[in-house]
Amino acid sequence: MKKRLLTIFLGGILVLGITTGCTKQNENDIVKDEVQEKSKGNCEAEECINLIEPKMNVEEVNEIIGFEGEKKDEIETYTWQLTDKTKIVIEYKDGLGNITATMDKEKLNNDDFKISICYDIQNDLKNGTTYTYEEMVEKFGGIEGHLESKSSTSKMYMWVKDGQTFRATFSDSLKGKCSIVSLR
Repeated sequence: MKKRLLTIFLGGILVLGITTGCTKQNENDIVKDEVQEKSKGNCEAEECINLIEPKMNVEEVNEIIGFEGEKKDEIETYTWQLTDKTKIVIEYKDGLGNITATMDKEKLNNDDFKISICYDIQNDLKNGTTYTYEEMVEKFGGIEGHLESKSSTSKMYMWVKDGQTFRATFSDSLKGKCSIVSLR
């Protein structure tokens, strides 16, 4: 009987030790993730791209983001690394910037987004039906896209679900209508 009680007692301590050890590790992992996710700048990638305009010069962008962008040698391309997973890149040509935001797609994942609607939109475009951004959001049941890039002539939005990304480019020359879509 004493052996059985001792076995149960030691087993309980073992289970308690494993459980407590795992809990502390998970708490540390959560704290580590929170530290890594904080932007080094004044804004997160999605907020930054919404604040920056193609006509802005590097100094204006530095002021918005809060630190100087890193310039690539010999070309007019600047990068602002906000976190390990997010950044803003601007390539200047003829005084105008093509702005791209790299965002953490895991954070953008939307379980309510329906991939089947993406196929409908692709077929509609093949058949000559086009959409403005607002019309596409309506087709997606009100789910807004995330601005991923913009230039002086177009904007590209993305929607993310379970590792799949749907992108749609809306062109000023087509009166804001969608000109290109992709699903990957």
